[in-house]
Order: sequence, then structure tokens, then C-alpha cells
Amino acid sequence: MDLSCLVDRLGAKLGPKRVYRLVPVESRMPERAVKRVPALAPPTGATWPDALPRPTRLIDPPEPVTATALLPDHPPAFFVWRRVRHRVVRADGPEGITGEWWVSEREHASLRDYYRVENEQGARFWIFRDAPADEGGRWWLHGLFA
Repeated sequence: MDLSCLVDRLGAKLGPKRVYRLVPVESRMPERAVKRVPALAPPTGATWPDALPRPTRLIDPPEPVTATALLPDHPPAFFVWRRVRHRVVRADGPEGITGEWWVSEREHASLRDYYRVENEQGARFWIFRDAPADEGGRWWLHGLFA
């Protein structure tokens, strides 16, 4: 199927910079793991990792949430995002992600513990703590699962 006519029409209506597709980039940091390319750009050859479940919508930059975990280094029992309280009924994690050493020393020393959590209504979120619990890490919402 030839999509070039559709891409041309959308580009004429919305502007060519607003019609794009996402391709994977090798990076540990989720916000740098994708980049925009023109919709009809040739394939890059890079593939999405199969073993790492990622949200369908990434929030960049991550938004702060208020969360309470029952025990240190455990997923939150509930969290508040945009003034709405979510009680967590299921959680998976943590998935520890460290910064990239080639970016900076400070980033390399950073650690994020990601959790996939589900609330009572079935909505699923990707949240992380930006430091170990004993260091007083803050909680952030980084993505939403479909």
C-alpha cells in the first residue's frame, strides 16, 4: 500500500514537521530511546526490544506524583497524579535503570526504579522512584499503558 499520498495531504494540512514516525534509538533512558523521523524515511534497521514492556504513551518530561509505599523499595500502595488518587491493586517491578556513563558522571550515578502498576479501574501506569527509598527518592509518572 502506498502511503505517500496520505502523507503528502497530511503534511499540506498540518505542516511537514507534524507528520512523522518514531524509530528506536539505543539508549537506557526511556525518554531518549526514540526519535522522530519523516514519515516516509527509509527503515533504520533498528528494532524495538521485545523483552522490555514499555508504555504506549511516554510522558516527557515525567510528571511528579505523590506516592506511598508500605515498605521501602516496594511499589506504591497508592499515588496521587493530577489531584486524582489511585489505589494500586497490582504492581510489577522494580526494573532498575541507570544513567548512561557517556553523557555525564552525574547521570551515570543516577538510578531509577520503575514499576508497572494498575489501579482499581484497570488503568496501568509506569512510575519510578528517582533514588533509593532510604535516600528519600521522589516518585514520577513516566508513561501510560494502553
